[in-house]
Amino acid sequence: MSINVKHISSLILIAGLSGTGKSSVIHSLSDLGYYVIDNLPVALFNTFLDYTATTPEKFKRTALLLDLNQLTFDNNFISTLREIRKENKNIELLYLDCSTETIIKRYSETRRPHPGFNAETDRGLKDTIERERNFFMPLKEVATKIIDTSNLTIHELRRKIKEFVDSLGDFTTACLRINVFSFGFKKGIPKDCDIIMDVRFIPNPYFVPELREKNGLDKEVRQYVEEQPATKEFVAKFYELLQILLPQYIYEGKSYLSIGIGCTGGQHRSVAIAEILGEKLKNGCKDYLVSVQHSELKNLSTSS
Repeated sequence: MSINVKHISSLILIAGLSGTGKSSVIHSLSDLGYYVIDNLPVALFNTFLDYTATTPEKFKRTALLLDLNQLTFDNNFISTLREIRKENKNIELLYLDCSTETIIKRYSETRRPHPGFNAETDRGLKDTIERERNFFMPLKEVATKIIDTSNLTIHELRRKIKEFVDSLGDFTTACLRINVFSFGFKKGIPKDCDIIMDVRFIPNPYFVPELREKNGLDKEVRQYVEEQPATKEFVAKFYELLQILLPQYIYEGKSYLSIGIGCTGGQHRSVAIAEILGEKLKNGCKDYLVSVQHSELKNLSTSS
């Protein structure tokens, strides 16, 4: 019975030795816009592929971390994989490998038990790892991509995954999610900011009687803030700085960036500046998913 997989534009299967970073890979793929399933039993693989055809849009870009162990894995899976790849070349098997010494060190540091350890037959963790390595060798031989994580940091591994996805020609989602939000210093500095900018140097619309009861989303307030010479120079210089910083954040594997823009009360200057900056970021690079939120203006936000 043939399995319909033509509707899937990108399916990445993740497999490999325990302790090689498979969970980190699945998290990275989720950040890159893939629909991910963690530890899908290999016995349900065919059933899952049939199910994806019922809602094809949801599963066009999917990543599966396969639950492959020595009790469930057999050559039937490899045969199935070869067959479906004849129907759809966009199905990849990403295999993670690692040196035995590194895996032993990682388990020692985390103090977690190896899922394949057999107290009756294994003299130590090395026996477990080598048995797992030998058992999955046929799977490694049919992998379309092998990544050795022995000498990779978590950030380097994330870069490897992004490079891999880029090479598939299927990188259609934003690689960095930026949240620009306004706040008021009178309530303290937000704890979840990556970058904080203080815009209290800009003349305050609060002291203009006709603007006091308005906020930075109102046309009159925004125009007042935007026309200040200090605003124009600040926005230009800060945006120039971000053009340097953002590619570096992406290179380091960052998926989310929070930029806080603060003024005294979080009603006028910070709101207007956050809106202006958000628009520049949205228009400047389509690789960014930008949202703008206002801490002191409830239920008011914009995104793209």
